[in-house]
Amino acid sequence: MRRIRLPGKLPTVKFPLHYEGAPQRRLFFPEWYFTMVKPREEMPSNYVRFHIPADMTKYDVKEYLDKLYNVSVVSITLGIVNYQRFKAPNPWRKNSYTWKFVDPWKIAHVYLANGDTFKFPDVFQLSPEDAEEDDADSMNEETHTLLEIEERMKKLFKKQQSQTSDRDKIYFDNRWL
Repeated sequence: MRRIRLPGKLPTVKFPLHYEGAPQRRLFFPEWYFTMVKPREEMPSNYVRFHIPADMTKYDVKEYLDKLYNVSVVSITLGIVNYQRFKAPNPWRKNSYTWKFVDPWKIAHVYLANGDTFKFPDVFQLSPEDAEEDDADSMNEETHTLLEIEERMKKLFKKQQSQTSDRDKIYFDNRWL
């Protein structure tokens, strides 16, 4: 797999010089990373979408999935997402903005082979067993102690408010002089 190097942008792996009798180089961590993204619309069960670095080709994606995860692929289509710019507030000037840029990336549309399917997991949905456990443990000791602390703070706040007079609210002592 060949990689285009942009100076100062992408990490590089530096190997020591080879000498006779040195062990074979083994790279266990790839230089690229994929982000699996859930598609917005309903797609076939053998479809998977990834966000990948801009310098990867579809051949690199196929090799990556095949060598690292033993996933066979039928077809890969890449879509390019160019630089995106947005205005970020400038903290040093009032009502001022600076332009920020997000590096480009690609969207890889991957179709799996051999009848392999993938269903994107619903991370936020609780199983029925977990829901029962949450109901049972909803009022545990920590919750009770937090409620007690909140009640004490409310009482203290009411007590402090009742001790202040109207004069204290309007006038204050200047203790700096």
